[in-house]
Amino acid sequence: MVNLIARKELFIEGLVATGWNKEQAEDHFFHFAPMYEIGNEQDFILSETKRLRLRYPNIKIAPLLYLVEENKILPDTGRLSCG
Repeated sequence: MVNLIARKELFIEGLVATGWNKEQAEDHFFHFAPMYEIGNEQDFILSETKRLRLRYPNIKIAPLLYLVEENKILPDTGRLSCG
């Protein structure tokens, strides 16, 4: 997720709402958030596209960027090209 740290309180509140105690929820967040933080969306998409193309060479992998705020998938107009 992009900017996961900014969603910390919401994430922790969600865990508490499902039965976690607050301390466990905070520990869980701070342990795992760095693993799932995405710095730059386009860089992440490009690196994942390259990784998947190497792992699955016979499958066409297409980089797509979905804008949640606008409910749109951006067409690849060369900005996300990764060879």
